[in-house]
Amino acid sequence: MIELIKNLLRNHRLAAFVIFDFVWLAAVLGRSDWLWVTALLILGMFAATPKLLWRQRQTLFFLVVLGCLAEFATVYFSVIRYEGSALIPLWLILLWVGFSGMALVVFDYLHRRYLIAAILGAIFGPVTYFAGERLGAAELLVPFFTAIVVYSAFWAVMMVVIARFAVPSTRNRAVNEHSR
Repeated sequence: MIELIKNLLRNHRLAAFVIFDFVWLAAVLGRSDWLWVTALLILGMFAATPKLLWRQRQTLFFLVVLGCLAEFATVYFSVIRYEGSALIPLWLILLWVGFSGMALVVFDYLHRRYLIAAILGAIFGPVTYFAGERLGAAELLVPFFTAIVVYSAFWAVMMVVIARFAVPSTRNRAVNEHSR
């Protein structure tokens, strides 16, 4: 088991992705009751990728703010309501911190690949909201099709922003330069 953890931490992308999966579960399943678990997992993810995230700290902050503003807009315009909060709950803000950190590490290969980023965001972004709703963390206040349109557009834009600002790791910089 220790060897598995060591191998996981050697691969920064895999470490960030796997840890973020647990961040998502802790935030969505535990919500306010598991804030400490969510925070510890985020700290673990940041500890596994400290140089990468420190180098991109301004972008990280920007993504967190952008994500939280978008969440606020969906609540304000009655697209969604989060359990236990009139606005956006603290667990959701922590989820954005975790997602933003993971995205800058895992999605660096999307750097300047805007169309692929938009397509991936439009397809996979809304899935997390529907899963969260099924787990009782949120309630969609609009018809399903409207929610798909709103969240597909939101995530397409968010992933394009990530593709614009994520800095490829040194291992992937040569691959990205070659593919242009």
